Amino acid sequence: MSSIEALEIVDVQIHEPWPGKPLDESMKDQTALWQVELAREAMDAIGVDRALAVTSEAFYNLGHERYPGRFPGVHTFFHTHPDLASEVRRVKANPAVIAGRALVGDFVNAVMRPEFAQGIFEPIYATAQEVGLPIFNSTHGGCKHIGPVAERYPDLTLIVDHIGVAQHPVSPPEAMSWGPFEDLLELAKHPNVYVKLCGAPLLSQQTYPYEDVWPNLNRLFNAFGYERVMWGSDYTRLRSADLPKGDRVRRRGISYGDNLNYLLHTDLLTYEQKRMVLGGNAIKLFNLPPASQEWGPPPMSWAMMPPPQPKAP
Repeated sequence: MSSIEALEIVDVQIHEPWPGKPLDESMKDQTALWQVELAREAMDAIGVDRALAVTSEAFYNLGHERYPGRFPGVHTFFHTHPDLASEVRRVKANPAVIAGRALVGDFVNAVMRPEFAQGIFEPIYATAQEVGLPIFNSTHGGCKHIGPVAERYPDLTLIVDHIGVAQHPVSPPEAMSWGPFEDLLELAKHPNVYVKLCGAPLLSQQTYPYEDVWPNLNRLFNAFGYERVMWGSDYTRLRSADLPKGDRVRRRGISYGDNLNYLLHTDLLTYEQKRMVLGGNAIKLFNLPPASQEWGPPPMSWAMMPPPQPKAP
């Protein structure tokens, strides 16, 4: 059996982390730099090798510049853009970008956006299939609507976000349940549909390691196979959740480490299954370049400081 230390771990969803307090005006032009380094530090702390940056262009462009290959960009397409087809082509030409994202569900009320039924998103899907750009889909519980898209665009790679369900924080708490998960399982018949395994701990009624989510996760793997499921943390959102409850001095949400380790250290997945779900599938699907030795943590700050000077007698 191989050691889990050998796994190359890819997180397929992070957003920009923010400093704990607002930056001073003099530092605001460095916001993207702060965010990239905060994300890198969080990843280094728990052993994540790369993270797909579902972020602003400023973040993923800077991440690509500072750490080539470590922050592959996922560009969010807004349905209000006046020329979505041209926008998809523009984004595809950016070497920092490996996928796009369509906000087909409205997170505010956990329903599909009316523009989806009106066909406003069609140029995204049609052009993405033409240029070969995979598309993540934030459905917020409306994942059943992705089935017809998969049929219309059989050569387009579609990834359903957040295991297909509405999740709080962001969506209303009352909308969060395993109900739409049944619709997600139906999508397994479409070979071009993949699943982002993200946010399952939020639906647990237990604390770490969230053992009560496994009956549904096993159904997910049985339906899609281990080769069409990819782990994503969305750690900045899960950290803000009012979970787990209990006797704590402060709200901690679901930590980045717990978010990964309930899968990394479980006995319910084999080494090979972990290799696929925690990184291998994303590396293959998005054709990610080899990891770099230059991605290691930076030197200790004291090692970069000049040695103390002797005091004058």
